[in-house]
Amino acid sequence: MNGHNRLIRRNHTYYLRARVPVALVYLVHKQEFYYSLQTNNYYEAIAKLSKESHKIDVKINILKALDMLIKNKQLVILPEDIDKMVIHKLRQAEEVFENYDTEIAEEKYDYQNLLVFNKDTPTTINKNEHELECVELFIKEYFNDLKQSTRTHHSIVKMIGRVDKEEIPIIADKANPPEAIKQTTKALKSVEKYVLDKINSIVEDTGDNFSINNRVKRCLTIINAEKNARASDVTISTPWKQVFKDFAIDKKNNDRTGENTLKQNKQCLETIFEIIGKNIVEQITADDCRKVSQKIHNLPKKWKERYRGQTLTDILARENNDVISLTSVKKYLRVFKEFLEFCKVNQYIRDSFQSFISISRRKESIEVTAFTKDELKKIFDPKTYPRVMDKKYAYRYWIPLLALFHPVRLNEVCQLYIEDVRLDKAVWYLNLTNERKDQHLKNPQSKRRIPIHPQILELGFLEYINSIREASYKTEEYPGRVFYQLHYSEKNHYIQAISQWFGRYLKSVGIESRSKVFHSYRHNVKQAMRDADIPQEFQNALAGWSGSDTGERVYGGNFPIKKLNTQLSKLKYPFLNRNLERIAAKNKIR
Repeated sequence: MNGHNRLIRRNHTYYLRARVPVALVYLVHKQEFYYSLQTNNYYEAIAKLSKESHKIDVKINILKALDMLIKNKQLVILPEDIDKMVIHKLRQAEEVFENYDTEIAEEKYDYQNLLVFNKDTPTTINKNEHELECVELFIKEYFNDLKQSTRTHHSIVKMIGRVDKEEIPIIADKANPPEAIKQTTKALKSVEKYVLDKINSIVEDTGDNFSINNRVKRCLTIINAEKNARASDVTISTPWKQVFKDFAIDKKNNDRTGENTLKQNKQCLETIFEIIGKNIVEQITADDCRKVSQKIHNLPKKWKERYRGQTLTDILARENNDVISLTSVKKYLRVFKEFLEFCKVNQYIRDSFQSFISISRRKESIEVTAFTKDELKKIFDPKTYPRVMDKKYAYRYWIPLLALFHPVRLNEVCQLYIEDVRLDKAVWYLNLTNERKDQHLKNPQSKRRIPIHPQILELGFLEYINSIREASYKTEEYPGRVFYQLHYSEKNHYIQAISQWFGRYLKSVGIESRSKVFHSYRHNVKQAMRDADIPQEFQNALAGWSGSDTGERVYGGNFPIKKLNTQLSKLKYPFLNRNLERIAAKNKIR
């Protein structure tokens, strides 16, 4: 339309959309690069498109090269990679020389951990093979350290992961190692010689009167330059909010982080630095990080609003009941770790203290439960229930009703297209599928047909479908979906707007339990199907559950639509009939 196949317009704003080659999707976990150019001016969008397209092309070429390495099961080590490994090992050694020189001089320090190669070669293998095994072990340790960095691209981490699983060997043939491994071995031997000579010079107090390999000398120059830069900055006191400005720019440019997320990040850091009791980045210590990891679990919800005039130190000193969730704790600590890593990379601090910030791997256990009869009456109260007449928010009317009478997941309903509402043998049904690129299902058995319940038909669902079909909404902004008002995102698909609204709606009608969410409807439907004596194999076919019997798993989804309709029609909520009748009357559907 505009002569630029990567430029599209949505709601008066221009976006870049570039397809990820199918073969590379597994590396980036998405099918396209899609993001706003943050302008509604066509010519400005064209200028930005050219720059951003170049970045995308470079990224795709990098991914193609990485894909080739992974598929060919090769690990390529470049000369600059060897330098990085040498610097990595030398940094460890220089830190020991700086902090443990007295112990080394008195020969009380065990320096074996600084060595790559063990002194003694096992009698079972020859010397060359032993050296290669030592190099292989060092590279694995180096990769493990590299993985810990939040700035390492996730596709590189993926390749390292395949090395860990031995899908990509570091040295495929020890009898004939590649030239890069030979050069790595040579470089690491030079590091080891430097380490041993340095230790000997400290013990004998002879100074650095020994020869140093040129590569090691060059890498030491880089390390010393880093030390000098840090030494010149020791008097600098940088407020964390000043550093956050650069942190936010980095997150925007490299991770496409949105303004709202960055605002939340800043709020997290404001709380964390109040816990620490410091404002200066350079003053952060390992003890501060331990303190945050421990204290954050006792942080009350909305503490600034609830405890005005009180210091956070005093608040945390006492036992608090209504504390933030484990999920929120993890968010605070992840933001803190990312910020410290940024500070380290930009040389504000020497250590990012990652090992001192403990993020629990335990998941917060919240058991979702069905709505009670009284809660369903509150939800479907004609006085508060949304109206269908408001086309912009019609999804708020229909989706809870569909979930009440059909064993569906939220996204399965949200992603329906008009063509997915079908007729077969006089039975209208929903065709739940993942045939389109924006449709996703939880598992294979989730692909199924569900008859539309008679009460939903009585409420006028087909009339709604016909109205949006006849209204000719099929434009670039309306791709023929049943709930065209919902917008797609890679993370949440189509559920974000309805999920957020439903949470607010529950609170507005007095339902605030964390165990009551939209998924509670599936528990209600499960109970209702059981109470209606619907056979288990039909329940499985309708809900997309995997049956315990092999035949049921294979053939359970292939029941004739009329039989499925007969069974689903048994599902009833007699205590809601009056409410639903009043809702229908209020909306003039019948």
